[in-house]
Amino acid sequence: MRQTLVVVCVAVLLGLSTGAFALDKPTISMPRNGDALGPSYDITGHMPQRAFLVVMTDVVRADTGEVLRSVPGIRHWTEADGTFRFRCASPRISIGERDTPLTYRIRCFEVAPNGAMGPEAIVTCRMAR
Repeated sequence: MRQTLVVVCVAVLLGLSTGAFALDKPTISMPRNGDALGPSYDITGHMPQRAFLVVMTDVVRADTGEVLRSVPGIRHWTEADGTFRFRCASPRISIGERDTPLTYRIRCFEVAPNGAMGPEAIVTCRMAR
């Protein structure tokens, strides 16, 4: 009986440490799809619980969907209630033609202690002129 209890406790602890539980998808409140972003932007939203989040910003050609650059964004803990508000930089790039339509794809996701990534919340915005 005692050995069984020890084995069960070890199994539970290993399950917790290896990320056996599903990671949650963030909910982004701002910015919203189609918003114009300047040289920086605030991203706000929430998670069901306190979580470690990563925000990435992709610069995408609107006409072809080609990702021109991915900028590692902020990595930060949410508040105790799961809410978050971070300031991120909007990358500026020059591709020769100034009329080439560019958009930002903002990706936000939870990261577990073992490095596992949760599902992404994605918002697509325009580059402010």
